[in-house]
Amino acid sequence: MKRFLAFCFAFSFLFLFGCSSGGKTLEPKDLNFIFSCRADATCPSGEFICEFCRSGQEDATVEILSGNGKGLKWYWNGSNFTATYCGLSAQSGTCALPDDSFPALLVTILDCAEKPGALAADGQNTFSGSLKGCEFQLTANGKTGIPETLSVPDRELKVSFQNSGIAQAETVVPTNLR
Repeated sequence: MKRFLAFCFAFSFLFLFGCSSGGKTLEPKDLNFIFSCRADATCPSGEFICEFCRSGQEDATVEILSGNGKGLKWYWNGSNFTATYCGLSAQSGTCALPDDSFPALLVTILDCAEKPGALAADGQNTFSGSLKGCEFQLTANGKTGIPETLSVPDRELKVSFQNSGIAQAETVVPTNLR
């Protein structure tokens, strides 16, 4: 009987502490905002599957892979904003998208969240912040520090980051613009 109880205790210990895939509990400073992934976004204008890459402050790419807008791609590179679709492109000094469009919100909120002091820890790897009075919540992977979800209830935006990895290269803006 003692062996059985010892086995159960050991198994319970391993199950509770050894098999956790969540990694460590993160502080806001531990988050890694340089990543690329597939992003599933739900917002008032629909559901979208996107390719998302973020290389730093105001340095990101969002491409719609499915649904309405498939093929639209937006680039932010700090000093310029570029939109492309079916071989056509337009460039401007600032983002031409409405502030509450999901690509603009996604990039702006992650830029905000990366700044020191912008996030408060709400639980294990769950954080909250605010941008111009718009509250948002962010969860992150305990092993990589890369965001896993973003929720902006006031704007009815939910984003799930899938197959996230550290960004391998800088965001590339098309060079054939005229």
